Amino acid sequence: MNLLRGAVIMGRSIFDSIYGLNRRNRELVRRLNTARDIALANDKVASKRLLQAQGVPVAKEVAVIHYPHAVEGVLAGLEDRAHGVVVKPSQGTQGRGVNIFMEVRDDGLVRADGSVMSLQDFRFLVATITSGEYTYGRPSDCALLEDRLRPSRSWILPGLPGAPDLRIVVHKGVPILAMARLPTLASEGRANLHQGGVGLGVDLRTQKSTYGIWKDRSIERHPDTGDEVTGRDVEGLADCVRMAADCAKAIPLGYMGVDLMLDERRGPCVIEVNARPGLAIQIANRIGLGSVLEHAS
Repeated sequence: MNLLRGAVIMGRSIFDSIYGLNRRNRELVRRLNTARDIALANDKVASKRLLQAQGVPVAKEVAVIHYPHAVEGVLAGLEDRAHGVVVKPSQGTQGRGVNIFMEVRDDGLVRADGSVMSLQDFRFLVATITSGEYTYGRPSDCALLEDRLRPSRSWILPGLPGAPDLRIVVHKGVPILAMARLPTLASEGRANLHQGGVGLGVDLRTQKSTYGIWKDRSIERHPDTGDEVTGRDVEGLADCVRMAADCAKAIPLGYMGVDLMLDERRGPCVIEVNARPGLAIQIANRIGLGSVLEHAS
């Protein structure tokens, strides 16, 4: 919050409009989202199928593994995945347990850095996921396998060490805030702010980036490439905004976050929806949710 010290909007401190976790949960999550719909959003398998039914572009489902012994029947078909496969816990959060494989070979699965996970280690990964290791508050889970998107690494900013993504917050069916998340070497190529990625505010009207944050401080240039992060065009933003609104039609959450990537073949695709999107998007845009909601009403 030190990034906003002294900031004033419409004659009052920006802190008056900033939402913390308690305020977000009380005024947005609990008031606008039912427990049933939150559980649905947290289930990546069920929510993905609803999004597909609504016509929202998502990565194709390859398999869902509920029990470790079922992995053998899935392994035989994985070598046909020409563009790789992503394995993730259906109920996981903050990217925990997500593994991206560029290629599937007889001796194992190839990660983005070229290292190979053996088939034995892959079996162990699936067993770990299904046992609920990455799932908060649940005794078990299932492993979702889906086609790996071919995300553009040059989306928004060129020369990134991984693929960026975009988060759009939707309130009562209307997209209200957006933030791009750019990977860094510190985040090991992942677009995750918790792991050291860059957050980049995006103005939904101008379709350009605004302010950058990295490791709780304001930045004007990407820490690895040195390129300016502000004033960047966001290709396909209008389509992303439309998809975010469609997600709210498929999954009836009054308050939600929608994460998207730009696929080189298909254009923008939805990665997942979130019933409790993080609050760093306020810092990246230098505006509090209270102010945004006040002007939206």
